[in-house]
Amino acid sequence: MELYIAGGVGEHGRNCFYVKTNNKCFLVDCGVMASDLEDPYPYLTKEDIEKLNAVFITHSHGDHIGALSWLFDQGFKGELIASKETLSQMPFEGSNVISLESICPNGKGYYIGLSINWGRTGHCPGGVWYHFFKDDKSILFSGDYIEDSIVFECDLIRDKTADLAVIDSAYGYNDTNYVISCDKLINKTKELLDKYGLLLFPVPRYGRGVELLKLFSDNLENVNYYGDEHFLNQVEKVNKGGFWYKPVSIDVSIKLYTGENKGIVFVSNPQLKTKSSKVIAKEVINLGGYGILTGTVEKGTYGAKLLKKGKMEFIRYPVHLNYGEYLDVTRENYFKESIPYHSFDLPKEKDRYKI
Repeated sequence: MELYIAGGVGEHGRNCFYVKTNNKCFLVDCGVMASDLEDPYPYLTKEDIEKLNAVFITHSHGDHIGALSWLFDQGFKGELIASKETLSQMPFEGSNVISLESICPNGKGYYIGLSINWGRTGHCPGGVWYHFFKDDKSILFSGDYIEDSIVFECDLIRDKTADLAVIDSAYGYNDTNYVISCDKLINKTKELLDKYGLLLFPVPRYGRGVELLKLFSDNLENVNYYGDEHFLNQVEKVNKGGFWYKPVSIDVSIKLYTGENKGIVFVSNPQLKTKSSKVIAKEVINLGGYGILTGTVEKGTYGAKLLKKGKMEFIRYPVHLNYGEYLDVTRENYFKESIPYHSFDLPKEKDRYKI
């Protein structure tokens, strides 16, 4: 087996890993680098793409799937594989789209000459890690991975043996742990609610938004909660439960936002790129409210502009590992070699690995 890093190591975004066996080639993820407007796509040639048999998707966030349309335009004719939940979140349909559960029921299976194990990552509904085996070699990809989620299930990566492992380390050398980060966010949110009365939280369509609501509803008193229609649907899914969710409930009333001037408002677009999210953001700000960004800020977005104007601030909610936690994962397993990915702090040592 050979691994070519087409993106995602030494940077935050463009996650894309090209694996070649003796007779097959496949990708794990195919994302964009949103901050690189001139060259946002993975470093793949047309020849690389034409040889591909499949793309395995870890989850539906843009830095992992945002370059798929480009990949098809460049001549990709293979199969697209992801969990049923992830496929339901993506705009791709057709005979070349295959659910992971259909080829690997109960977390194990066999496909294009590969033995495959997979598990849940705790990052978002549908998010998975992969462990690929070919002959006596294997390679593991953690995807975006977090063991501390209060809403999403994680199948811990433990006691795995692999020749090579690519492991989330998005927060690099920032060693603030999950509990401290949550305490900081809760306390700052209380402070800003007292000051402004109305707070805006832009969140991904799938993932940390419902975790924030759970965190706040368990720790803040006398707060009104609002969201857009999509966010309300995600809260309903958490409360219904299922394979991707921990057995928790969000026991707080949340209503569709219609211009109220007190409370916390969730909008399902993390960078405020869409027209509908901008409308809500402008309304909140015009009412004297304030915004909090809890994830990576992309240059040139409306969220970044509000941040620059002092109408928002950044307070992280952890949904990835830092470098110390990455090392913890490596110590809990048997990896001959490991690669931290998803962080500017940890530069790429080389492009290709042969195992």
